[in-house]
Amino acid sequence: MLALKVLSDLRSWTAEYPQVLGPTPIEALAISTAAISPWRGAKELLPAARMYVWAYALDDHVEQNVRSLDELDDLFGRCEAVVRGGDRDDSHPLLASLSDWQSDLERAPHYPKLAGLWGDRFAEALRGERYDWTAGLARDLGEGPSDPQEYLTYAASSNAWITHFPRWATSDRDDLLDHLSALDSALEAIEVAVRLSNDLATFERERAEPGQNNILMYDTTPAWVQEELDRRSRAAQEQLEPLVAAGFPPAVELLRLLDWSITFYSGADFRGWGSDRDLTGPSPT
Repeated sequence: MLALKVLSDLRSWTAEYPQVLGPTPIEALAISTAAISPWRGAKELLPAARMYVWAYALDDHVEQNVRSLDELDDLFGRCEAVVRGGDRDDSHPLLASLSDWQSDLERAPHYPKLAGLWGDRFAEALRGERYDWTAGLARDLGEGPSDPQEYLTYAASSNAWITHFPRWATSDRDDLLDHLSALDSALEAIEVAVRLSNDLATFERERAEPGQNNILMYDTTPAWVQEELDRRSRAAQEQLEPLVAAGFPPAVELLRLLDWSITFYSGADFRGWGSDRDLTGPSPT
């Protein structure tokens, strides 16, 4: 029932910006949102669910439509202006939808004290997206990077941090800020684990597509990637263990994010599992 309520909102929101938000797998994203925080109300989860959709749409737009680094930097600069300065920007549907979303988020109870962290981590995610774009372009020219540690430095491109952050801003826990350092550190480890689990799931598709950047395109093997994924997962679990043992919901949500992401990517890829699916083509396998 919770997922259906979230999905209903996503249908309405994406209809406002069909050019960029329409072709996104909102069904899978609604289920993911609800699975991570099943005890929350739908209204409380809407900022997180909408950021899932927006981040997915941004990733698609960058991969499919951006033709130059100047164009990419202009778009990302405008995105940062919306997030850091609250400047409304209607020059592109992605920016208009982000402007609406940011305006709503600023009314969340914890947002004022988290605004600086949000701006910094959002910028970090954009830097990761920029790295993926430039590395993918270089790879197409036979000049791509090969150091996996360099790749992991930009793991924020998984967008796991920015899509989870709204849960902190909307939390009703007065003590959330007391544990922010532990939560943030754990989420950064989870962000890398999500990046790696996504890479394992999408490599076969991405290796045949231009402009892609995947850890398995570096000097790695699937076994190395799995070992690194497990290491990052353990680090997050160990950091969160005391808070989870105390029944602290934000910590439980992070473990559920980790478990859900790894389980999902072990058998599927978000692409093609919802309203983004090409109904004229084969079903996803």
